[in-house]
Amino acid sequence: MTVVSSPPPASGGSTGVDRTAGGAPAAPALPVAADRPGARRRPTHIPELHGLRGLALALVVAFHLFGDGRVSGGVDVFLVVSGFLATGSLLRRAERRELRLGEHYGRTFSRLVPPALVVLVATAGLAWWVMPQGVWAQTGREILASALYYVNWEMISGQLAYGAAGPETSALQHFWSMSVQGQFFLAWPVVVLIVVALARLLWVSARQLLLVVVVGLVVASFLFAQNLHALDQSVAYFHSWARFWELGVGGLLALILPWLRVPGVLRPVLGWVGLGLVVSSGFVLDGGALFPGEWAWWPVTGALLVLLGSGGPAWGPRGLLQVAPLRFVADISYALYLWHWPLLIAYLHYTGLPRVDWLGAAAIMSTSVVLSWLTMKLVADPAQRFREAFGSGRALTAAAVSVALVAGAALGGLTLLDRRDAQLLAAAAAVTADTGPDQYPGALALSPSHQMPVPDDLDVQPAPAVAALDLPAVDDDGCIQGNVDAPGSDTPLLCTLTDHPDADHVVVMVGDSHIVQWTPAMREIGHEENWQVLLLARRGCRLAAPVGTTTGLDQCWSWRVNALELLEQMRPDAVMVVGSRTSPTAAGDRVIPAESRAWRQLAGAGIRVITLRDNPRFAFQVPSCVEQHPDGVGCTRARAEVYSPVNPVEDAPGVPESAVHIDLSRYICGEQLCAGVVGNVLTYRDDNHMTATYAATLERPLRRALQVKASWLFVDPMRGPAIQTRF
Repeated sequence: MTVVSSPPPASGGSTGVDRTAGGAPAAPALPVAADRPGARRRPTHIPELHGLRGLALALVVAFHLFGDGRVSGGVDVFLVVSGFLATGSLLRRAERRELRLGEHYGRTFSRLVPPALVVLVATAGLAWWVMPQGVWAQTGREILASALYYVNWEMISGQLAYGAAGPETSALQHFWSMSVQGQFFLAWPVVVLIVVALARLLWVSARQLLLVVVVGLVVASFLFAQNLHALDQSVAYFHSWARFWELGVGGLLALILPWLRVPGVLRPVLGWVGLGLVVSSGFVLDGGALFPGEWAWWPVTGALLVLLGSGGPAWGPRGLLQVAPLRFVADISYALYLWHWPLLIAYLHYTGLPRVDWLGAAAIMSTSVVLSWLTMKLVADPAQRFREAFGSGRALTAAAVSVALVAGAALGGLTLLDRRDAQLLAAAAAVTADTGPDQYPGALALSPSHQMPVPDDLDVQPAPAVAALDLPAVDDDGCIQGNVDAPGSDTPLLCTLTDHPDADHVVVMVGDSHIVQWTPAMREIGHEENWQVLLLARRGCRLAAPVGTTTGLDQCWSWRVNALELLEQMRPDAVMVVGSRTSPTAAGDRVIPAESRAWRQLAGAGIRVITLRDNPRFAFQVPSCVEQHPDGVGCTRARAEVYSPVNPVEDAPGVPESAVHIDLSRYICGEQLCAGVVGNVLTYRDDNHMTATYAATLERPLRRALQVKASWLFVDPMRGPAIQTRF
């Protein structure tokens, strides 16, 4: 087989710079059978490779625009190609003692850094122009992380999952792959140098030793990816080590390529099969949910087969991959990858559309292409001319200084935003505490007994810019378990909200984030009524009971089983849960049978259950809407679209008779509308969770409802029954 490498200089560039969508450095021509002494060196290139990049990038952009969260597999192709080019190039130069880290990093990052920084600065401008203030801080953190090539870890720490393009999606989500590759480009030259040095000491073939090392790393990385994918796919998707195997298999192909002799007649077959796998990946697989597990082999194998099948007869895919449009897309692919996503997210924020339309897609594509071409001409090419004129060392210094400037600006902006957020949160706490129900009644404004008119000339509190930070105190106490299926995550964590040495009663709140919302009100009630209020909470995991055997259950179900056992051992005076479930799109709320089974199990153990009716969920971010419409007009949802006429838990089959049901929907929604602002208080911090400030205004209605429905909690042996007040 002819041994080949990277494409010749792109026709669109004047400096001969190889441009890849993944940002991989160009590899010099790879000689035929380079390991054989006396072998004739015949430099060639892979003609299919440039077009493969263009095709992969076109698929990425198309699926980002219209895939509704499906992944094309194009990024996986980029990873394979980057590993292929980098490994072959590094090994050859290391063997010739020509690999110098400073020079190599200068050559690599003088290509990667300038276009990326231009896009990051532009994204900051777009965020300031069209995005709500509530996302500025997170965008700033991601700009800083993207500039320093660790944004994939920032997304993991921020519990962000890969999602479809939408107003709520990060404008820098696509930079995760740049960070993975940037980390690879930093570490891999060091690994290659160490392996080559060790091979010289052991008098063995450097290529063979590196092959053994890469095989071991690829196997370890793939097994890790499989395991992490099963535990937490959203983390695995962004994880550097879970992605290394895709880079590594590209490196494996580069290492074994000189020894392969694929028959000429077979190459076109391999090429067409590989091309078919690359193109079909996004249509057949939901990579956003399946990658980087075993199904990622689909596009990875496709890329490998295209490379293996290169250089065959004319009836192979070479002609298709060398058409002018694909070559042009490949020429600007790196910049196009950087530009299209923030422009897409900015467009959705500007128009208010949940998904891009065809006209918008055409505008985004044309703008992205123009900006990408200008970026290559005005930024990338001059950066390479600077490197050629002044050397790789100075180019690396210039790149480092540029990164430091952007990172420093991002840090300065984050400091200012943190100071602003602290002031806004303090102002919200002070205003609602000082003026109380007179000016900021919140839920009390919907009470029939509230007679005072609500002032309409006050700023809503908390400010929409800090709504996402207006969390119940338990969020900062480590009381809420995550939804990661890690070992031990099925052991319930019991948190104390109010603790009285001689508590009259014990109430345990159990469920997911929708029960946590009620903790500000319940904590206040517990303090005043001398209750011990406890919390058992796991994100995305309501209390429920399985049917039949419990073997083979995931961690959430195991947590539920263990929580039920713990509650039966504790025998509290009451267990409080959210009893119904609303939907952001479907009309009416409903009761989940598995949840009512858990209530029956508790009732069978003599434990009373108190259910709360679920709050509305919206199909949009309420704070962002209120920021655009401070009076809250348009930031509403019809009550009839949210709630059934009657609380469904009242007559749902299987609900134990001993359970009591509290419906405070009248204090969250009016008779006609569920609004984003009630009583001058912002009701939601996102699309389905109440702000802690609004939840606190529900304390009085909740107390009254408990006095009526759960009167046994208000019986004191010394004082007798509490006075019950109708509400």
